[in-house]
Amino acid sequence: MKNQIFDYVILGGGIAGLSLANFLQAKAVVVEAENKFGGLSRSYSMAGVDYDIGPHIIFSKNQEVLDLHTSMIQTNQLKRSNKIFHDGRYIKYPFENDLFSLSEKEKQYCLVEFLNNPYESLEATNMLQFFLKTFGDGITRTYLQPYNEKIWKFDPSFMDTQMVERIPKPPKQDVIDSANGKSTDGYTHQLYFHYPQEGGFQTLINEYAYRAKAKGQSLVSSARVQKVKKNSGIWEIVTSKGKIIAKSIINTMPIHEITKVLETPPEFQRTVDQLLFNSIYIVMVHVKADTLGDNFAVYVPNKDVIFHRLSKLSFLGDAYVPDDGGSMLMAEITFRPESFLSRMSEDQVKTSVVSDLVAQGFVEDNDVIDVVVRYEKYAYVIYDLNHKKNAANALKYLKSQGIHSCGRFAQFEYLNSDGVVANSLELAKALNG
Repeated sequence: MKNQIFDYVILGGGIAGLSLANFLQAKAVVVEAENKFGGLSRSYSMAGVDYDIGPHIIFSKNQEVLDLHTSMIQTNQLKRSNKIFHDGRYIKYPFENDLFSLSEKEKQYCLVEFLNNPYESLEATNMLQFFLKTFGDGITRTYLQPYNEKIWKFDPSFMDTQMVERIPKPPKQDVIDSANGKSTDGYTHQLYFHYPQEGGFQTLINEYAYRAKAKGQSLVSSARVQKVKKNSGIWEIVTSKGKIIAKSIINTMPIHEITKVLETPPEFQRTVDQLLFNSIYIVMVHVKADTLGDNFAVYVPNKDVIFHRLSKLSFLGDAYVPDDGGSMLMAEITFRPESFLSRMSEDQVKTSVVSDLVAQGFVEDNDVIDVVVRYEKYAYVIYDLNHKKNAANALKYLKSQGIHSCGRFAQFEYLNSDGVVANSLELAKALNG
């Protein structure tokens, strides 16, 4: 790359950066700090099972993106089978579609408060108010509030409605039917999803990387960005592997990370510091047997249980069954940086997860074969009440400096992988034009 001037340098080799490299018509170089491309979409291996930081299923309302991803790799098409574990019972997800499985007292509480909702005509300006307005006191207090407090580690009355405003209000008859034991489905656009037949979500990442290189784009891994500056209209990016020169720059790194290598005014740094996020522990547990049945994911609102979601990877296909049999479970634990949970040691995390799995009856203590903990600093964007203003101001400043932004933590927007690719496709079309 010596003396070569690229049209674009793309900072970050996750799904945003790699898809951009595929969609851009001009010459681009992708710079990735880690030795493996993928970012939050990377996969890892344990006992012959490839697993993600997720797992990242393939679905989308954007047909163009869905068709692209299902044509790039071989996938299994699966019907969602997710449950909520509440009061020792498995409740079909979403909660309001299976009130019949609750105790008689809780069923009546949720149904009556939904049908006689005093909040229905009021304006909702935060997440908790949205839940109360849409679902009533019963469903909110029984499931939605405790689960969201647990996953976000943030009081929903201090979060805005961006995460939940897309949730449709269920028809009253559907909720009545669900209380009477009649099966109903919610969120039908997620009812079926795809997943790579083998190799985890990394399979899609690897295909993006392969296609980008076949197109003539440059991909550089193990190149940590150390400094970004603009001289006479040309960008100079100093990395641990040397200097890269480009006419334009696209950031897909977390916005908190680019501030460390780009000279910015103090007010910009203060704005970025107010953008809140959660980190995550992914805890993989190899067991001889479990009690999850033929279910993929189980949501756990109980605050006495450390993890908020438990996934059974064998649901995804034969390639996700451990080599020596048994079952592979993935427990997810979110936490705010510098919070109490962030101070737990790896052994403490392992012990807590296994203890809670056994206490809730998901596994037997003597059935645990192995446990692995993986940590990701940037996992979930928190939509606090100032998020929209702070994110807009931060992105506006970067754009004023000629820096385009794309990706979950570059745009600081809670985007699934399909949403990230939809945005990179839109950005590439604009830049190509």
